[in-house]
Amino acid sequence: DMAKRGATLTFSQLLKVARLLRSLRIASTSIEEINDDEVVYLKNLSLEIYYNFAIEREIFTKIINEDTISDNASEKLFIIRQNIKRINERIRERLTQLIKKDATKYLQGETISIRNGRYVLPVKTENRTSVKGFIHDRSQSGSTLFIEPTEILELNNDLRNEILEEQAEIEKILIELSNKIAQISDKLNKSKDILVEIDVIYSKAQFAFNLKATKPILTSNGEIDIKYGRHPLIDKNSVVPVSVNLGNLYNYLLITGPNTGGKTVTLKLIGLFTLMSMCGLFIPAFDDSKISVFDKIFVDIGDEQSIEQSLSTFSSHLKNIIDITEKVDKKSLVLIDEIGAGTDPEEGSALAKAILKELINKGSYGVVTTHYSALKEYALTSDKIVNASMDFDADTFRPLYKIRIGYPGSSNAIEIAKRLGLSENLYLDAKLNLTDSKRNFDSIILEAEKVRSQAEKDKETIENLKAESQKIYDLLVKEKEKFENDKKIFIEKAKIKAQKLFSDKLEKAEEMLLEMKDIFAKDEYTKSDLVKMATLKNKIYKESDLNLEQDKPLIVYKKADINKLKTGDVVFVTSLNGQGVVESVNIKKQTVWVTVGQIRFNAKIDDLSYIPTENSTKKKTEFTFKRAQAINVAVTELNVIGKNSDEALMEVDMFLDKSILSSLEEVRIVHGKGLRILANKIHEYLKKDKRVKSYRFGKYGEGEDGVTIVTLK
Repeated sequence: DMAKRGATLTFSQLLKVARLLRSLRIASTSIEEINDDEVVYLKNLSLEIYYNFAIEREIFTKIINEDTISDNASEKLFIIRQNIKRINERIRERLTQLIKKDATKYLQGETISIRNGRYVLPVKTENRTSVKGFIHDRSQSGSTLFIEPTEILELNNDLRNEILEEQAEIEKILIELSNKIAQISDKLNKSKDILVEIDVIYSKAQFAFNLKATKPILTSNGEIDIKYGRHPLIDKNSVVPVSVNLGNLYNYLLITGPNTGGKTVTLKLIGLFTLMSMCGLFIPAFDDSKISVFDKIFVDIGDEQSIEQSLSTFSSHLKNIIDITEKVDKKSLVLIDEIGAGTDPEEGSALAKAILKELINKGSYGVVTTHYSALKEYALTSDKIVNASMDFDADTFRPLYKIRIGYPGSSNAIEIAKRLGLSENLYLDAKLNLTDSKRNFDSIILEAEKVRSQAEKDKETIENLKAESQKIYDLLVKEKEKFENDKKIFIEKAKIKAQKLFSDKLEKAEEMLLEMKDIFAKDEYTKSDLVKMATLKNKIYKESDLNLEQDKPLIVYKKADINKLKTGDVVFVTSLNGQGVVESVNIKKQTVWVTVGQIRFNAKIDDLSYIPTENSTKKKTEFTFKRAQAINVAVTELNVIGKNSDEALMEVDMFLDKSILSSLEEVRIVHGKGLRILANKIHEYLKKDKRVKSYRFGKYGEGEDGVTIVTLK
């Protein structure tokens, strides 16, 4: 705003603007990089942020700190400061010469001083006529005069002139930067407000994360349903979660129970959660907790005595409640701790009952704590208010800090006093002083508590048994699903094996038909032709006897010896059911690189066998490879170079299906290097695929970053 009004900004102010520009830039670019479709509001805010990297960089480049501007802020400033440096050196050199010449005679020491921005020498007062020059200052004692020698007068004048030039140039630079800020001031102010809003959102998110808080369901009908809420100001390791609800079947909760049992903490928790939710904060409670939005929240908690106004605790308390009853409406939440306390119990309970009726009649919602039995009885007969009590151990009277809705509680003051050390005589005397109705009421509540406690223990046992049964049921369901999945895989493998056998037989049949066709094309048959035809007949009979239950390869080969294999050897690859040529041998890892047709395959030595000499002809090699191609089994490599991400991912999905059905443990996906865009898309897909155990880029000799090696489950 100052720059907009034409003011020249200081170093400090310009640096603040630069820091703001940097924060705006970081916030905008960071939010834009978030790849999440659910982050809508923040992304829309970031689109409205203005930042100017050029001005930000210019300020940080020219201004070093709050007191210093860079020599390179402008070309002229650089030249001026070089001149100042040179003149300073000349002055000091000249003064040093004078000191060496006259130090012992006239000077008070050998130091060079500066007065009024000019270099001077300390001269003894009695020798002031011995040094020609201008007196600029005198020491406090009067024994020393600071004189500017005439020899450096012009140099000091030159220095002063350059300093004035420097100040003028700095002022010019500051004006230029201020003008640039003035031109974008409106955008900066708007963006600053957006940045504040984003900062608030991030602060709320960080607060929720640290507190392990959840998003409440907001209502407008007064309904509050807190599920295992933790008071945010109490240590999470010691706080007891509280579940409480109101506003659905009833408007008010009347919480009773012993002191230090947690009544006031529960009341404050409800109020605090309501305010947090209305401020857009998450609450430390379980998911699906509900909080209503109110127009007004009225609170009366604690001792509000006032010496100045001559108000007692009761008077101050009553003044607040009267004010509440006058202002409350259907959109109000009321929280009153110890209603009617601080006066005669009979009159206090009567007054509290009347106040509660008024609050309920006005349609408000709230929580009230009390020790009055009359209010507990009232809550039993009214449908708009319900009793609630703080749980305690029925045997030891130790508070458990849990709320029970629907049950009135007892203060148990006499029992607690006994537990704290009250003598037996005083305990019995106190019990006798209770009225019959009070004694009977507390006795009924205590017996009810014991029955309830036992019922809850029985319920917990039943729930545990139910949970165990559910675990067993879930386990059986998973076993069934696994069986069905294994059955499906078995059927698919059987289909592939049947297809493979059929393809083998079909190719052999086509081969024999071609031989027979060559014979039938002749006009005359030789003896050799007849023998050949008989041999073909025997082959046909032999091949027609299909054995679908056979699990072993069609031809049994002798296992290869890795110590005897060498480059160029022809071997049989069992997993591919085809012949290949050895490229290289790794004796240490017991693996061999083999080429089967166009497939390059790193096979384990146990997967390789020798091929008998008679089956090693070129014709047989070509035949076997064609068969492997025809049935399309055990393809260990997929090439997606040149495809877009959608096409590539579709082919990767189909390729993984075939690889799983072929029982392959490791496959290769060739995607090329480039900018790794396609590789990153494939890696994101593999990361989420349940069929994939692990994946990595290829190593040296495997294709490096242009290839991804996938290990399947």
